[in-house]
Amino acid sequence: MERGVIEEWLRDVMATAYGEWTPESGCAGAEITTAEERLGIGLPQALRDYYTVAGRHAELMGAGGYEHTFRLRAPEHLAVEDGWLIFCGENRWPAQWSARPDDVGWPDPRVHGRAGPGERWFSEFRRLSAFLLNVACKQAVMSLPYQATCRLRKGQLETVESLLEYVGSREACRGGDWLSFIDRPARILASYSHITSTVRVGAAAPDALASFHERSGLRLKAAGGRSATARP
Repeated sequence: MERGVIEEWLRDVMATAYGEWTPESGCAGAEITTAEERLGIGLPQALRDYYTVAGRHAELMGAGGYEHTFRLRAPEHLAVEDGWLIFCGENRWPAQWSARPDDVGWPDPRVHGRAGPGERWFSEFRRLSAFLLNVACKQAVMSLPYQATCRLRKGQLETVESLLEYVGSREACRGGDWLSFIDRPARILASYSHITSTVRVGAAAPDALASFHERSGLRLKAAGGRSATARP
């Protein structure tokens, strides 16, 4: 992973969702350095990038009040427990995600998850950068005012791929349970779950969601109590 590449992609996600990215959305370098000094380790570059771009942004850090979103720990709340750097949890469930400081893939290590404190860790994402890109997109989609979901049948993921770009690239998003998509001019983001074969599409404007619905032919349904113009 090249230094700074994930920063650019994260800014794209935020500009698409919220109209612009501002430095106030991220942590100052001194905050990150202070956390590293307290922990006695250098943070993975992918995590440093996330904090730099979105470390003070409520929605992308999971403090926006939406269910089924991730809660990332701010730099001052990071902790190494029994050799695991725990950096993420869920808002509704006790699940946690971590990386090992001794991982040979550092600064872009494998991500491990567990069902809750004290449970066994298991490998979940092959790269932290992919995990964080997908988390950022999922968080942003959940916060957008116009949303719809659809269970995709065989071959329908190709329909989404034909209309939306991958965040960064397909390779950058791979390695776990989700994929993330973006349409910058239309201000559309989408998050696809391999586990449920479901895509959630979020848009900043109703016309953009309606246009995607018409062009895709997917049976989109309003999601999560949010507004949507798309109907099956």
